[in-house]
Amino acid sequence: MSLLPTRHFGAIDGMRALAVVAVIVFHANKALLPGGFSGVDLFFVVSGFVISQSLAARPAPTLGRFLLDFYRRRLLRLLPALLLMLLVTFLLSALLMPRAWRNEQFDQTGLGALLGVSNLVLAWQQDGYFSPGADLNPFLHTWTLGVEEQFYLLFPFVYFVWLQHRRTHAAARWLLPVLAAASLAIAAVQATTAPASAFYLLPARLWELAAGALLYQRVMTHGAPARWRLWALPGLLMVALGFGFASRFSFPFPGALITVAGTLMLLAAAAAAADDDTDDIDRARSSVLSGLQWRPLVYIGVLSYSLYLWHWPLLVLLRWTYGMQGIALWAYPVVLMAIASASYHWIENPARRRGTRLRTRTVLAMGIAAMGLSATGAYLIVQHTDDISLSTTGDGYQWRPYLHPAWKPVPPVDGPTLAGRQLFVAGDSHAAAYRTMVSIAARQLEMELHVLERGGCGIVTLLGTAPGDCSDARERVLAQIEAQARPGDVVLIASLRMPELRGRDWRRGHAVVMDDILHARGADDDRAARQDAEAVLARLEALQVKIVIDAPLPIFKASAYRCSDPFNRMNPACADGLTMPRADLERLRAPQMALLASLALAHPALHVWDPLPLLCKDSTCSAMDGQDPLFFDSDHLSGHGNRVLLPDFVATLQQIAVTSTPSDRTH
Repeated sequence: MSLLPTRHFGAIDGMRALAVVAVIVFHANKALLPGGFSGVDLFFVVSGFVISQSLAARPAPTLGRFLLDFYRRRLLRLLPALLLMLLVTFLLSALLMPRAWRNEQFDQTGLGALLGVSNLVLAWQQDGYFSPGADLNPFLHTWTLGVEEQFYLLFPFVYFVWLQHRRTHAAARWLLPVLAAASLAIAAVQATTAPASAFYLLPARLWELAAGALLYQRVMTHGAPARWRLWALPGLLMVALGFGFASRFSFPFPGALITVAGTLMLLAAAAAAADDDTDDIDRARSSVLSGLQWRPLVYIGVLSYSLYLWHWPLLVLLRWTYGMQGIALWAYPVVLMAIASASYHWIENPARRRGTRLRTRTVLAMGIAAMGLSATGAYLIVQHTDDISLSTTGDGYQWRPYLHPAWKPVPPVDGPTLAGRQLFVAGDSHAAAYRTMVSIAARQLEMELHVLERGGCGIVTLLGTAPGDCSDARERVLAQIEAQARPGDVVLIASLRMPELRGRDWRRGHAVVMDDILHARGADDDRAARQDAEAVLARLEALQVKIVIDAPLPIFKASAYRCSDPFNRMNPACADGLTMPRADLERLRAPQMALLASLALAHPALHVWDPLPLLCKDSTCSAMDGQDPLFFDSDHLSGHGNRVLLPDFVATLQQIAVTSTPSDRTH
């Protein structure tokens, strides 16, 4: 017996509930359910099944009418709640999340979500789903919506061909299986060669949605045999195994296989249970299906879309502000349930009911207009974040190391200038963090400024060999200096020259972690650091330029921009994070300082500039100078920190201009 397209599958809402609860638990605490993220794979399979049923229930004589009706229903179902969530998240993020370089990535993700392409943005950023910092992107979860929305652009065409020609053309029957097989092959290859693309993009995910669609085609064409009801328990066990152990495998292949297979078994059992002819099967074996239709679970399933939309931004905003501690742990599920219920009953349902009274073209036009207005609103919020932010970091003058504007005057300096000479500032993001200081100094000394930076790619790190993926970027910077520099010019080589403190497990104890860091550096690192530095210095010395290397600056466990507001200062991530004993910092940088002293003796053109005494005048170093920030985050200077160092940096450049003896080259 074939199953009617309008037949309701009561257990599907329960399956949706399992999926969304698994995802929420994983996001709240990965240790509780390490593979809970595979709830998304359950969603994908169920979505393919349900969308197929929806399309089969509304056949149309022409492709145009078929598509317009489908997109009308999708817009009414998904768009209102999605746009509301995105705009609210943009606004709350602007108010409560201090601006940093990562926020630009977050904004790109959110704007991409408005257009249904956030998964493309995330894959392009190459910032993996499990990468440090990804759990603070309030729009990260929208990648799944991007996958589904892109699937909706393709699948209705394929399904229309199947509906119209499955009885007369073998190609119509084989089209979706072939696409699914190709997608599975892509997933198998990309899971190791391009993991970000495999995780985020449709080509490696289509097979999951197609699996649900293929099952529905089988059910619609040939019915659901009664024996399929026996698959409910093994299917549930396979889904549970996926939730528990999927994190041990690459994704989506082979990691998603067990969850997809379990979901298909549950759907098959639900389809069989929906057929009246299966009533003679032992009902004790259907207890799993009965459990999936438990009313509280079904209600959670009904709310699953709203729960998924809102759970992640709420969690991220809590992590940014108060932190997931104390009352927040208990308030989070309660507040989330209230928001999701309000979203479903006041946004989702009314939009669908009222939309049924409107013509298809009207709905589509309204949807496009709503997307355009929402994108405009989001863009304006992003552009005016500093104006509306509740954070002290909205004061860009104090916090951000911007280039000093050309129209803004600079204080004059006494003494010699380096008029006509060039100042090259080369290195990683820490070179860029000197922009305020070097732009003012260049104007005061009448020098021509060139800032050549590439995030994560130091020119001379003093820590070991430069990362292999930075070799091309470093070569471009050195080649540019070689092409432009003239004798007497100055090259400032800036970089992070200390092992990072943020992200470490300080719960083990300060002394324990410090010892681990100190013992992590070995003789091979020292040799590699020297060889790396010697190679760069030799190339620059050949140009007859003056070379300045900044000694390692203070570093901290937490970011100043994240821990400087009343609403985030109590966050556990900020506890004792903005101070460090100076003695510990001196121990951490001792190998680098010894190497610098040795290099300065061997290379007459090298001058070592040490800002640490200016930034840390007591036994305890602080990221804050009273109420003003010396650092923007855990290791990059702020605008105020730049201005603190400016006079000494200018004096150093003036002294370099008239000095060449080794005894005067360390400042």
